[in-house]
Amino acid sequence: MKKIGPALVLFTLFIGLAHAEPRTFTSTDGRTIQATVIKVTDANVVLDRPNFGTVTVPLDRLVEGDRKFLAKWAEAEKKNRIPKTEIQINSNKRDRREEDAYEDRRGEFEFEIHIENEERNFDIAGAKATLIAFGDYMYDPGSCVIMERTEFNKIEIPEGKTRTLTGKLVRFEYDKDGYKHGEKYTGYLFELRTASGKIIVRKGSTQRVINDAEQLLKLRMRDIFDERTYRKLGRASTSSN
Repeated sequence: MKKIGPALVLFTLFIGLAHAEPRTFTSTDGRTIQATVIKVTDANVVLDRPNFGTVTVPLDRLVEGDRKFLAKWAEAEKKNRIPKTEIQINSNKRDRREEDAYEDRRGEFEFEIHIENEERNFDIAGAKATLIAFGDYMYDPGSCVIMERTEFNKIEIPEGKTRTLTGKLVRFEYDKDGYKHGEKYTGYLFELRTASGKIIVRKGSTQRVINDAEQLLKLRMRDIFDERTYRKLGRASTSSN
């Protein structure tokens, strides 16, 4: 991108419009230009001029009215834009048999969530996320328990970059035969939201988990719930960690 002198421009405010119309902007020396806004930073604006390509213009080259317009545009963009992301989730689950232990099996998991911001002119700022991991509650057939609920705040991911979120290390023990007891990890739900609370993406261990995300998100850490209806049944006193 090349910088231009006094000339300047920007586009109409993006509030859910699929395609913004070019807008006339005026430089401090009185020149005008028509363009569409691509990106606004603290010091510059990137504009797209029809048939001429993109240019980067310092904000101080624009008249006050245009600077105010751009400030409102930037704020609306942050609140309303749903960025494109690529997310990879690894539970790092390990589960092994313990022949001499009271419990038949022991296991652990520690989630790693890799979030790539696939946008090229938009930084993810102030995003939030929720990770829920759950498992079979062996004491009560047909019930599950929330084994981890972690909230992530102020997630910042520059354009084209990747951020990794790490969950808690959770250890569990269970016996699914004979005297059934303990907890066995079975699945997860991950939700990423914008700073204003709009859902960017939901990922889950199964499509059913994603479909029933609203019910699952109502549950708190150590809640016991019906595996079919997600209805809360009670509270588990301690974790198997």
